[in-house]
Amino acid sequence: MENDHKYLFQNYGDRLPVCFVGGEGSSLYDQDGRRYIDFFAGIAVSTLGHAHPGFVKRLQAQLERPIHSSNWFYNGEQAAAGRLIGELSFPGKTLFVNSGTEANEAALKLARAHGQSISPERYEIISFEGSFHGRTFGGMSATAQEKIRKGFGPIVPGFAYLPFNDIRAVAQKIEQSDRVCAVITELVQGEGGIRIADREFIRRLSALCSERGVLLIIDEVQTGVGRTGRAFAYQHFGIKPDIITLAKGLGGGVPVGAMHARSGLSPLFGKGVHGTTFGGNHLACAAVEFILKELKKPALSKNVSSVSAFIFDRLRSMKAKSPSLIREVRGLGLHIGIELSKPGMDIVKKALAAGLIINCTAERVIRIMPPLNISIRTAREGMKILESILESEASS
Repeated sequence: MENDHKYLFQNYGDRLPVCFVGGEGSSLYDQDGRRYIDFFAGIAVSTLGHAHPGFVKRLQAQLERPIHSSNWFYNGEQAAAGRLIGELSFPGKTLFVNSGTEANEAALKLARAHGQSISPERYEIISFEGSFHGRTFGGMSATAQEKIRKGFGPIVPGFAYLPFNDIRAVAQKIEQSDRVCAVITELVQGEGGIRIADREFIRRLSALCSERGVLLIIDEVQTGVGRTGRAFAYQHFGIKPDIITLAKGLGGGVPVGAMHARSGLSPLFGKGVHGTTFGGNHLACAAVEFILKELKKPALSKNVSSVSAFIFDRLRSMKAKSPSLIREVRGLGLHIGIELSKPGMDIVKKALAAGLIINCTAERVIRIMPPLNISIRTAREGMKILESILESEASS
């Protein structure tokens, strides 16, 4: 902790006072050997938990081969990973990058390239209030949260922020302007408080974009790779986006992101138009390939569904007992939010002290996002801790 303060930027606020040095399955261990149940998965990143034997073996094998050779050369791991993304989503082309915000940057550039191919004035991109699309200039400019953009102006021009789930506002904007080239949206607003898109809104939005030649970008950075019980969240809504962006759980902890787009858009990114040094290197794509092969197995999605049903059942019972504390329980799969009537950071700290890792987003929403392969037994153990803390809070 002393070295952290001495040598590192303190841009993450007050870190919780634990240093993890070990992990196994859905458990983490600190420097004193104390065990914690992981209901957070490193912000929905540790898809298969910690030290998954098969994952470890695959990465160790890759460490004895090229880790990196650059995108000047063909890369078998990258091609295999791209094929799996297409098989799990829709036919198209994949561009690998290093993170979610880089995936969104690529999608925003591709959308503008599409718009510019139609008209020099077609560059505007719609996003929605409460969204989060990253912290680079393009990502935060697309993010319709003032607190993310504050202090960094001027931001990138050409973004319009509209109310989430309001199809009239979108239709009016598109019909009144010939400048709109794309719409970008999450289907579950993670940093916005686990707010779920209305199904009819998304279906009508998809139809409207298709009718008007506007690209639909679905930000699957937090919801993708099985988190919601399907390979990708858009599959719950019966739509086919033009572009999806991925990261977080895609590499199971190895930093990697991807943009996947329908094939007809790929000529817009010709030679030299976009690129990355590290994106899609051998190690990262070996991780992606292993994670996606596991995702193709029915057992993983079945586990997400059963554990999700268990946790939601327990949370709804808690809400019935403590309606003054728990305002709403919402989410999809293992992407779950508990909206409280008061700030939730103290509950996060009490849970950590009791051996449970959870998170608070949007000030009052407790976020539960465990590894997708967490067992019912471990989920039950974690829920007992959370129930005890929330019962205490409700009675205080």
